[in-house]
Amino acid sequence: MSRPGSVSRRIDGARFGIEVPRRAGELSPHRSRTCEMPQAKKKKPPARSRASASAAGGQAASPASQTSADPPARKPYRLRTKLIVGTLLLLSAWFAFRSYHVYRLRKFAWDASEARRTGDWRQLERVTRQWSSADPRSAMPWLLAAEAAEQLGASQRVAEYLEQLPPDDPRTPGVLLELATIYYGPLNRPLAGEAACRRAIQIDPQYGEAYRRLLFYYGITLQRTKMVEAAREAIRRGCEFPESYVYLLGANWLTFTNAYELNEKWLRSGSDEETFRVAQIVHSVGATAPTTTLVEEVEEVDSNRRKTQEHDQRLRACFADYPDNPELLVYFLKQHATQGDVQGVQELLGRVPASAADDNRFWHYRGWLHQARGELAQAEAAYRQALSLHPYAWRTQFELAAVLRKQQRLPEAEQMIALSMEGKGLRETILQLPDVQSVPPEVLEQMRHYAEACGDTAVAERLGLRFAQ
Repeated sequence: MSRPGSVSRRIDGARFGIEVPRRAGELSPHRSRTCEMPQAKKKKPPARSRASASAAGGQAASPASQTSADPPARKPYRLRTKLIVGTLLLLSAWFAFRSYHVYRLRKFAWDASEARRTGDWRQLERVTRQWSSADPRSAMPWLLAAEAAEQLGASQRVAEYLEQLPPDDPRTPGVLLELATIYYGPLNRPLAGEAACRRAIQIDPQYGEAYRRLLFYYGITLQRTKMVEAAREAIRRGCEFPESYVYLLGANWLTFTNAYELNEKWLRSGSDEETFRVAQIVHSVGATAPTTTLVEEVEEVDSNRRKTQEHDQRLRACFADYPDNPELLVYFLKQHATQGDVQGVQELLGRVPASAADDNRFWHYRGWLHQARGELAQAEAAYRQALSLHPYAWRTQFELAAVLRKQQRLPEAEQMIALSMEGKGLRETILQLPDVQSVPPEVLEQMRHYAEACGDTAVAERLGLRFAQ
């Protein structure tokens, strides 16, 4: 029996079936099958480690064979390189395109300038059309193309070019008014002219000149509701002109001496025949008798009875074609009321369209009808409703004063009579002006006082500022 110490000394590699390497660092290429360790399961080394271990025994592997055995480690780097190169190529292409685009635009600008300088309008129009195709959001090519077309006498092409102006260009609102002038004038397209003014206001809501054009157009064509709305909107935005107050205060009686000719021209355009035909006939008295130009006093013109009768016949023929037209209804309501025809007034009020429910003039004749029947309370309510819709109706103020007097409310009646006389006197003053643009400061002050007395505080305050200016 051996001693423990001798046993440990006698243990060598042969006892476990492992050959001891002859030289340090040299491993045997073979392993003994008896070398198993059941106590702890060894992990299987990765394939790369096994290949390295098996190749290290006999002879060292060559660098070339080791490189060919490894997977390509630089593949992700090559992908990134392709992405970077592709991005650089795209950027270079974009910059090249932009440079070429800028060159083209400068070339168009130069050619247009040369054509304009030499007066070659056809060449200018041709170049600017190409320029506008390359740069449609720029206003300059369209403006130059319109100038060339104007020089060539092509109004239709001028309008087509000006219609293309981008809304974000600061010159567009002003150019749109020039476009409206072309539509109202040479092209005879009044509805397109109105749309051009509306577009200018949409771009610049405080563009007072556009409101000015619309007020004139609505006044000429007797579009009373639109005229009042446009006047109040301009006043509210603080971009009104002095004549804006004339259009507002004189909505029931203001007419123009040149309205007959303009409506006759626009009637030939073939658009909105009813509006232009009615306005032309109603204004025809103003064309034959310039000293009496009020819509509500047409029947009072008896200096030439024959012309008045012809005018009345034309109105009746027009009324047969347009039985619901508000202006014609107002004309014949006034005629029947002047004659005391209660039945005729009642029949005409039954034909008033729902779209004219907020027209103060029809409430005035409702009040007249109640007053003629002795229904004073209903008459007062109708007259006050008319004044709430249009506080400057001096005829309604006069009729309301009569109802208040019959009710023995004399102080209120006297106050209303004074207000009515002030409105009538202001009307006579305005009608004596050479035109609506010629409103002197003293007339502005009269209008301010009348607006304040009528309870229209907002208008009175703006008029006070105008008078101070």
